[in-house]
Formats: sequence, structure tokens, C-alpha cells
Amino acid sequence: MSPYVDYTIEEGIAHIVLDAPGDRVNILSGDFLKDLDRTADELSQNAVVSGAVILSAKEGGFIAGADIEAIEEVDDPDLGADLAREGQRILGRFGTLPFPVVAALHGHCMGGGTEFALACNYRIAAEDAAIALPEIKLGIFPGFGGTQRLPRLISLAKALDIILSGRTVRSREALRIGLVDRAVDGKDLRKAALALLQEVSADSRPILEQRRKIRGGWRNWLLEKNPLGRAILFALVRRTTARKTGGHYPAPFKALDVLRRGLSLPLEQGLELEAQGLGEMIVTPVCKNLIRVFRLSQRPKKESRPEGTPRKVRQAAVLGAGIMGGGIAHLLAEHDIPVRLKDLRPEAVEAGLGHARKLFGKRAQKTGGGEDEVRKKMALLTGTTDYGGFDRVDLVIEAVVERMEIKQGVLQEVEEVLRDDALFSTNTSALSVSELQGVGQRPQNVAGLHFFNPVDRMPLVEIIRGRQSAAETTATLFDLAVRLGKTPILVDDSPGFLVNRLLGAYLNEACLLAEEGVKWSSIDSAARRFGLPMGPFRLMDEVGIDIAAEVGKTLSKAFPYLPESLLLEKARLRGLKGRKGHRGFYLHPKKGKTRPNAKAAPLLDLRELRGASEQDWRRLMLLMVNEAGRCLEEGVIASPEDVDTGMIFGTGFPPFLGGLCRWADAEGVPALVTELDALSAPLGARFIPCGYLKGRDLLLAGKQ
Repeated sequence: MSPYVDYTIEEGIAHIVLDAPGDRVNILSGDFLKDLDRTADELSQNAVVSGAVILSAKEGGFIAGADIEAIEEVDDPDLGADLAREGQRILGRFGTLPFPVVAALHGHCMGGGTEFALACNYRIAAEDAAIALPEIKLGIFPGFGGTQRLPRLISLAKALDIILSGRTVRSREALRIGLVDRAVDGKDLRKAALALLQEVSADSRPILEQRRKIRGGWRNWLLEKNPLGRAILFALVRRTTARKTGGHYPAPFKALDVLRRGLSLPLEQGLELEAQGLGEMIVTPVCKNLIRVFRLSQRPKKESRPEGTPRKVRQAAVLGAGIMGGGIAHLLAEHDIPVRLKDLRPEAVEAGLGHARKLFGKRAQKTGGGEDEVRKKMALLTGTTDYGGFDRVDLVIEAVVERMEIKQGVLQEVEEVLRDDALFSTNTSALSVSELQGVGQRPQNVAGLHFFNPVDRMPLVEIIRGRQSAAETTATLFDLAVRLGKTPILVDDSPGFLVNRLLGAYLNEACLLAEEGVKWSSIDSAARRFGLPMGPFRLMDEVGIDIAAEVGKTLSKAFPYLPESLLLEKARLRGLKGRKGHRGFYLHPKKGKTRPNAKAAPLLDLRELRGASEQDWRRLMLLMVNEAGRCLEEGVIASPEDVDTGMIFGTGFPPFLGGLCRWADAEGVPALVTELDALSAPLGARFIPCGYLKGRDLLLAGKQ
């Protein structure tokens, strides 16, 4: 078998190459670590070697992280701690070899890859390097030395930010904060790494002085070099972390404790604290659920692709230059797909292009690409008020007003200028794709491509399969969504599709509770305690009260067992629009913080007899679980994994719970069926347990 790590020695310099055999990327598996250990053994005993440079042979990057499967399988804290100790020992060897070692980074350098680089003496990064310690997103924290080496290298405040956020650091920022010692053009990486090695071999003091200057300054001294300042910094970060996590995620707090205690100890003792802490976190339900969420995000790239052979989308067009249309056009151009953005009015086109430019500008600020990067991306966008050039596009994405007759007119109009093989997708959030197909000349080329707002931030895309959509059409849209960095799910054409059907039922039920006398603000508070980013009434404000009212009507009409609340229609008639009107259940001033609208309840004739109880909140959750079961029973969605993907990446369902279906399984489906039965007597048919849940109840009972 080919080695994971190979090296040659030229003029006393060891050229170490990382190249996992048969894999697209380097992953720090057990075998990979063993090969690193072997390499360190051999080099430490070779008197000829005077320095080493470590590079990856993989085009995509240095190391993509540790083995997720190995983390997932750990169910014993002691075993988890032992795995961390072994990783620390092996990676640490490269920093204690009897000669300088330079890690040359390009592309992705994630998790254990970053910890390996930190263990080396010096680091150099290509311009495309993306460096991160994302373990916190898996419910753990860096366990191969990252919590101890990073704050000893860069400022404590920066180290805390990187470890607790899991965010990616680009090469320019990495150089600025001292994470790497040089940043160079990718074509010159090997040559520059050898030059750096030669430089530090002759005299390492300039590099060390550079690091000291970066970490210097009175602010760093106040916060990091004295016990009081350090205590204040940790207290501030802990408070911020508690606010962000709601106390649902234990790993950030354990990481803070390990960092705080470890920095006052020698490195070896700090590493032991890290190993013990990692062992504790790796067995938590939160860790296991977050690993599942990571796997859900990766499913579309591997196992959940629909039938049909996808075609390559080389050019696209977007109809409608509003916020959604401009966002979709930006996303396409961001991924190097030339796109024409059309609207009826020139000023609308300019506004859409302006929205895209603003998003490119934000991205350029993060990457350090500057105005050149913005111009390069904007060159891929063309604004137009006619159909010129549409005969060359492979795909049209329609994002016009949410009215069937308008969408049908647009389809009929644009088909006249499109090639026979060009695809047409609608960004509708609720309208029937099959009905839209009915007016088309080529219905097999029509399907739904439902992005969520804001397009640049929301990961989910629903691919809606109309009755006449060809397999090639849905496969092409699915493949495009993956190419655009999104997480797609394939959904059958049904009212509300998946996400809006579940969300609409949930919002409607929250309104029914409020009409019964439960304080609407207490329902929102219960949602936040559960772990949702916002409660149902705040969400209705954000979506728009008029839109939420329309969704509620549509769902109640489509599914008669869902009684329609009249609360949102009353709110609309009384001038409450939500955020877009600056007034809804909350007040949304142009300046200042959003706050509850004390006049909402009296304006809407709500009695507000009591606060929301645990049973009230469970009522909302049980309704969603039952509705998800109906979607699975009807074939709207293929699997519980698709439901959880939709809820987490489309609605912000708490990731630490692993998804709606995962939550139901953890609660116990038999118990939920019993609760639903009890609710159905006073509240009606929407709470009668669906056949899917009853079948799952029997299946689970048979296994016990």
C-alpha cells in the first residue's frame, strides 16, 4: 500500500509530501497518523537532515481535518481522551525535531490539519489557503493541541474568536494576526517555503521578532499579559458565548475552561487538560447530533442525488431583479456562472445589480480581494429589460411576484426565445409547479428551485418535482444547487412543499394558541428557550404578516384538517405588516433595537390570560412532527433525513437536537403518539396520529 506520507532528501532538506492514497483529500485517519509517526521517527534519526518542508500533493488543500467516523464511534470519555493524547503526541513530534520544519499550506487546512501546522515551527500560506479550527461546530473543540498552541502563537482574543466560532481565516488575515509567517502566490509555494526554511536556518530572530510585534501593544498587554486583564477577557467572552448559545452547547464553555486553565501551565499540562476535556465532550448527545447535522449537509454530494443524468449549466438568466432575484444572480456569478438579470424596469435592474455588488463587496472585505475581485465578479452579471441573449442560456430562474397568472405568462413569453433543451425553474415558495407546467410548451423542462431568503446565507434549496418534470431536469437543478454550495432536498409538488407546510402549520397553531388566551410573547420566549433563533411571532414579522396570512389560508384550504386562524388577517387589516412596515408583533425602528409591540395584543383583541406552558410548546412541536409524518406518508419527501435537512437548513431548527425527526426519536415515538391521541379529542383531526407515526410506533415497539 502507498504511504500516506512520503519524503525525499535533497541537499539535507526533507521534502515531506502528504498524499492519502485513493482519496480526494487528506484526512487525519488512524493510518495517516501512524504514517506521520513513522516519518518523524525516521527523520529524527537521520543526521543528514538539516530542515524540512511539508506540502500536500492534493489539489484541494493541505489537510481537510480529522476522521469524522472515528469521532462518531467514540462512546467512552477515556477512549476519547486517549485519541486526543495520541494525536497530540504524533503532531507534536514535528515541532521538536532537531531541525526547523516549515508547513506550506494551500487550499483547505481544517481542524487537525491546522493543528498539525501549529505544531510545526513555521508556517507559510498560499493565497488560496483557508485555515480553520471548526471542531466547535461538531460539539467538541480542537483536541490535537489547538487550544494550547494557538493562543501561545497569536493574541488570546483572536485565538478565542477562531476556536469558539470555527470560522475560516484566509491567508491575508492569517499573516496579519501572526497565524502564518508568510503569505505568497500559490505557484511559488514550494519555492517560497524553501526560502523561508533557509532564512530561519540562518537566523530565526527576525521571524520571532515579527511575531512579538504582532502580539505586542498596550491593548494586548492589558488583556493578556496580566491576570486581571485575562480574567476580564474570559468573563466577557463567556457572557457573549452564553448569549449566543442559550446554554445548549457545552463545548464552547469547556473550551474556555481548558484555555483559561491551560495558559497558566506548561504546554504539556495544558495539552493534558485539552485531552481530558475533549474526552468529556466527544460522548455528549450534542456532539453526536451535530455530527449528524454535518452528515446531512454532505448527503447531497454523495448519497441522496435524484435519478437522471444532470447537464452542465454554463449560462443562466434570472427573471425578476428584486431582493430574491438579485440574490440568486449574485450566487450564480459568485460561482462563475455568467448570468443575465432581467426586469421590466431599468431602475429595478439597477437595484438588483446594486444588491449583487453590495454582496460581492462584503465578500471582498472578508477575503481581502478588494475592488478588483468585485469587478471580476460583476463582469459575469448583465442587466437587461429584454430577452436578448436568452437563446444562449441553459437555465432560466424565475423570481417574479408570487402570483400564478404572472408566472404562467412569464413562462409562455420566455419559452418563445429559449432553446428547446433550456430549463425553466420557478423560485415559488408555495405555488403548484404542476399547474405552472400546464401552460408550457415543454413541461418536462420545468421544475421548482426554491431558494430561501436571504439567498447568500440560507443553505437550503428545495428542488420541486412537478408531475411532468423530467428526471434530467430535477437532476440538473439538484447538481446546480450543490455546485452553488447549497444543501438541496428533492420534494414532490404539494401545497407548501416541505418547509413551508411544516412552518405554516406551526405558525398557524401559534396564532390559535394566542387566540385562546396564551400571551404571544411568552410563546416566542418558549421557542428561544427550546433553541430556535426566534419565536413564531417574530418570524411572522420577518417574513411579512401579509405573506404569512396568505400561506396560512393556502394550507388550510389544501388541508381541511388545519383550522385557519384569523389572527394574521386581522393584523393585516389593522395595519400590522411586520418588519417591512416597521410595526407588527414587534416594533422595528429604522434605528435602534427591535422590541415587542405592547399595543399588538389590545389592537388584535387578544385577552392574554396566561403565559405559555411546557404543554403549549409541545403542542406546537407535536403538530410539526405529525405533519412531517404525513409528508413522509404521502411521499412529498423521501426520508426522515430529508425532513431534518429541510428543518435545520431552512428554518433554523436547533442543530444540537439533530433535526425534528431526530428529536421525535429521542423523545420516543410511542410516547408522542400517545400525546397526540390525547390532544386530538379536544383539538381535532390535525392531532390524530398519522399512519406513518403509528407504523413507526409499532416498529419501535417490536424492536424492544
